[in-house]
Amino acid sequence: MSNLILTIIVIAALSAVVVLLNMSKKDRAGSKGITNEYTSKEGITRTAKKEREDHIV
Repeated sequence: MSNLILTIIVIAALSAVVVLLNMSKKDRAGSKGITNEYTSKEGITRTAKKEREDHIV
């Protein structure tokens, strides 16, 4: 009985890790406003969104 409960907990924890890693790959979490390189209207190559003006310390 305790092995079954432990197995369920381990499967739930591993599936949660997989889901979080997949979310991170899809740029939903942890990007801090950093994007792929793009060219602005002024012709400047940029890698961060406009709303990311505060510096990360």
